[in-house]
Amino acid sequence: MLVLLVEDNRLLAKNIIHYLELNEIECDYAETLTQAEQIIFGLTFDAIILDLNLPDGDGITACKKWKDQCIISPIIMLTARSTLQDRLSGFEVGADDYLVKPFAMAELVARLRVVSQRRPSPKILTIGDLEFDFARHHVHRKGQLLLLSRTGWQILTLLARRSPETVEREEIERMLWPDSLPDSDSLRSHIHLLRKIVDKPFEQKFIHTIRGIGLCLKVVTDEA
Repeated sequence: MLVLLVEDNRLLAKNIIHYLELNEIECDYAETLTQAEQIIFGLTFDAIILDLNLPDGDGITACKKWKDQCIISPIIMLTARSTLQDRLSGFEVGADDYLVKPFAMAELVARLRVVSQRRPSPKILTIGDLEFDFARHHVHRKGQLLLLSRTGWQILTLLARRSPETVEREEIERMLWPDSLPDSDSLRSHIHLLRKIVDKPFEQKFIHTIRGIGLCLKVVTDEA
């Protein structure tokens, strides 16, 4: 099982990660929502453990945003808030479970095993004639399956989830190569191959370069 922990309390995070590893659960870690988003758009996790209060935002808003962007991983929220309304707020935005601090580590593991076994319903995102099936890791255009590499899938789905926003080149590189950045030609090569698959066989171009900034995926209609 692969889990992402989003928690700014480093001592608590260290204890959680250690306990999960003892139970043969692999755990990636993010201290902020910004760090988490650099990770979740590149990997599919069996579950996400999300703290409600983080330095750069709140878990409720993040959970809603991620579900709207077709993140299919189940989410367990961690919080010191214990009122019914707090729990309902979490469930309303798509949280799968809710654990109040302080909690027993064994209970966290048990809840992780339960939510990770749930089969997510297919999540489909449509942009123009592009159709993304995040549950199956498939992309179709005009009904035709696009044969993407793992890197191509990561880049294209990041752009799709942020569409029509522009994603900076540096953010794409951090997602693909979090430990060490490659030479400047590596991303350019992947983008070139991606354009050949997504845009070249079709009349309309979806992948756009915003000079000096990055890339975006969007439908551009000709102005009359």
